[in-house]
Amino acid sequence: MPNHFSNEHSGHGSDHPDMPSSVERSLRPGREEKLDPFRVLSHCPVNPRDTVADVGCGPGYFTLPLAKFLINGKVIAVDVSDEMLAACQKRVDEARLGNVDVLKCDEYQFPTLEQQVDGLFISVTLHHPEDRVRWLTAAKEMLRPGGWCFIVEWQAHETESGPPQNARIGAQELRQIAKDSGFRFQSSLNLNSDYYVATLING
Repeated sequence: MPNHFSNEHSGHGSDHPDMPSSVERSLRPGREEKLDPFRVLSHCPVNPRDTVADVGCGPGYFTLPLAKFLINGKVIAVDVSDEMLAACQKRVDEARLGNVDVLKCDEYQFPTLEQQVDGLFISVTLHHPEDRVRWLTAAKEMLRPGGWCFIVEWQAHETESGPPQNARIGAQELRQIAKDSGFRFQSSLNLNSDYYVATLING
């Protein structure tokens, strides 16, 4: 099964010794200049008591900041890649964070949780699945009615890095994907020239 989760998360290391691994690319120095976790979270409707699923968590680029913010809450970090999940778990352990569960999923099948989460956090991941409506609908099964879904995506125009332009999702296209997946599109905001964020509501 192809790994469609997490920006630059191929799930496979490079065979070339000079090429950075998927994990290294995802945690590369300077990434926060364009995608600062704390600036991103300032736009997210997250509450410190929420339980949040970080869908396509990769090596935990947003998992750790979320866990630190959720002082009375919890993060469920989900990805299809064993490599990414191992890297995420290692970083969680090193940070001594006790409010993170790291779980594996399949491309269109997510873990069955004892209790639905308050929010879904989906960063530069939604453009990967071939069937985005099916994927988002499946992810929504983890979310309580009325819960929020916060999406970070690449701008539709070409940027210095990121996916091919024909794989990108503009805000207008995201509105339709949200509607077809059973979400209500609440708002969107241009984060910078590379990224935008959007908030959806379940139901």
